[in-house]
Amino acid sequence: MQVLCSTGAFTRSSDPHCHEVILKYSQEFVADGLEIMFYPRWYQEPEPVVRALRTCKLPFPVMHTEKSIGECFGSGDASEREQGVLRFEQNCIFAQQLGVEIAVLHLWGMPSSDFHLEYNLQPLARCLDLAEQYGLTLAIETIPCNRADPLSNVKQAFEHDPRARVALDTEFLAWHDQLEAVFTASWLWQAKLVRHVHLKDHHGLLASSEGRYYLHPGEGHIDFHRFVRQLKAAEFEGALSLEARAVDSEGEIDVARIQTSLQFMRDLIAEGEPGREL
Repeated sequence: MQVLCSTGAFTRSSDPHCHEVILKYSQEFVADGLEIMFYPRWYQEPEPVVRALRTCKLPFPVMHTEKSIGECFGSGDASEREQGVLRFEQNCIFAQQLGVEIAVLHLWGMPSSDFHLEYNLQPLARCLDLAEQYGLTLAIETIPCNRADPLSNVKQAFEHDPRARVALDTEFLAWHDQLEAVFTASWLWQAKLVRHVHLKDHHGLLASSEGRYYLHPGEGHIDFHRFVRQLKAAEFEGALSLEARAVDSEGEIDVARIQTSLQFMRDLIAEGEPGREL
């Protein structure tokens, strides 16, 4: 298993120079690579961003596709779903130019969430075709649901098109009380569907009146030692990506907090392995 850091942990979508921030802090983080978060402003002029990011010290094995794609897919308006497909292809082109291997997708999203999952599933085959065209593996993330639950929804996606793969998110699985159910879902592991994992902690709520919670490992109730042991037992060979933000409303980045979490993840992977020092 590799340790990645999501660029969403230290950048904001509102920052027009966030790609410069990525280049700056990639020099400091001890990780095997970065999970690049595609931001909406990059649709307008992606080329300068790609050129800059190609000089990054760390590789980008994974990209989180832009989140509005899933919102488009949940619309009852076919033209909006088509817009989602067009955005997805733009994301694929961007990913291919950076050497990305796995594209993480929010197949559903607010405001529709998964109330009409049949809408979200309609563009899936085309997205998988595009992912193959651009040399990517498409992994559907286990994000929050309003009607069903993450595992049921990704199973429906897999049954709709067996090429679909899965990205687990520990916080969202914990919110739906499915952290243990993941490892009893034999269909996930027999077909080796799980290709990527997002790590962030959870303490019972996703947000408060003051905003979204982003808890780093150790700040909530998830037993990550147990979780990673179960990943190893299931023969998971993908990457763990830190997806907990450490940037405040003023744009100040808590580098030490990120470094501590990345080291914690490296220690988790090393646990129980002969010849590996913690």
